Amino acid sequence: MASVQESITAQFDYAWRRTRDRLDGLTDAEYLWEPVPDGWTLRPDASGRWQIDGEGGGGPAPDPVPIPTIAWRMGHVALAFVDYGERLFHGRNITLDDVEFQGTAEGGTALLEDAYRRHWREPLGALAPDDWWRAAGPAFFAHAEKSALDVALHVLDEFVHHSAEIGVLRDLHGRIGGAGS
Repeated sequence: MASVQESITAQFDYAWRRTRDRLDGLTDAEYLWEPVPDGWTLRPDASGRWQIDGEGGGGPAPDPVPIPTIAWRMGHVALAFVDYGERLFHGRNITLDDVEFQGTAEGGTALLEDAYRRHWREPLGALAPDDWWRAAGPAFFAHAEKSALDVALHVLDEFVHHSAEIGVLRDLHGRIGGAGS
């Protein structure tokens, strides 16, 4: 029987391979395509640094929530890997300034891969068997008593559902030829 670590990391690895394969050939036009007006995306600020709309999903959301671009979704997932990884493995909170969002498909893919591997997957794979059951800690505020396993399952849910949305947006972009951008 597989351990908790083997089961969870296998699911992350499967989701990563599927997502990474789905990103092959992603163009800048697809990456920044806004399928509807007033959606969330990544935008350069006055200094040229790319910023994520809606505080990356961490701030108060308008009603209805804007439809995000592929760039926003990739940035959001990368932010989740960095943020949850820093909190769970290092006990520290980050700010949006700690993540260098990218304005190109190639840059966004590289950011996502680095965030996944370095900030999330490698330390997750190194957790000791007893660490899966320990409290996540004060960096998680009201959720400090949740286990590391609970945190990992939440991150897996975020990763899988936003990756699926990226796939749908790529399909839509391909079928309607980028109309609406």
